[in-house]
Amino acid sequence: MNRIRMLVKNLWDSATLNLVQGNAVATLPLSNSQRYGKSLTAAITPAAGNSAVVFTLPEMSLASGLVIYRHWLSNAGKWRVELFDGPNATGAKVYDSALLDAVPTKSLGELDWLVDSLIASPFDTWPFKFSQHWFTPQFFRSGRLTISDANGRDGLHEFDRVYLGQVFEPSVNFSWGALHQWQSTERQYVTAAGSVFANDRIKTREFKFSLDHLSELERPHLSTAIRTVGISKDWFISLYPEAATVKEIEYAMSCKFTSLPGLTNTHFNNYAAPFAVREA
Repeated sequence: MNRIRMLVKNLWDSATLNLVQGNAVATLPLSNSQRYGKSLTAAITPAAGNSAVVFTLPEMSLASGLVIYRHWLSNAGKWRVELFDGPNATGAKVYDSALLDAVPTKSLGELDWLVDSLIASPFDTWPFKFSQHWFTPQFFRSGRLTISDANGRDGLHEFDRVYLGQVFEPSVNFSWGALHQWQSTERQYVTAAGSVFANDRIKTREFKFSLDHLSELERPHLSTAIRTVGISKDWFISLYPEAATVKEIEYAMSCKFTSLPGLTNTHFNNYAAPFAVREA
């Protein structure tokens, strides 16, 4: 089983974005993907089903993960990540993911036979989808994000957030006892006759877990990450990355800290940190 991965410092937010294929929707600009907010959507009208965004960072940077979060691509959609050592997708290409499935499909054990379509996704019952890609750390200056999908919702390539950056993956995984809980602002009301009513509202997730075996080398990286985002900034977490199951997407999300974790020096060369995050 792969260890937990956290993409905390988001390089996408500081990048210069240029649409090089497809047409921008004026009221839903690409810059919306660099700001947190569920109403801030970026949308592209694709050209023959394809769109591409070139992103350039202010300086050479290191990354090992990219996530398109809260998108509405179809189950047949594809995407591709390319990284270059020069600005504006120039210079040597240092990484190429090739075409990837934008949406995972259900495994044979997860299919609801005679009910699900042949290309069924765990996201089919979700209000949105997200795509994750992890790779070996690469130094780069710019990149190109390509989307290929002729069947996106309303004929658009639409997404809310992109997360790009170096992934923190501890050498020892989180301890047993990790909590996944659906949260809701729904309230129940009981009538005089004893009937119970509540207004249906959006459910969001909350994770609680503990990293109990952090080394002295890992401590400063995690401490810096916590200081960078505080409780105000959003970031991405995946407890079971690349598991290729429903469990993987249920335990992966854009999140914010509910409270900042403390780092306790439990014994020589070892620190522990309890985490509590809510879906953002």
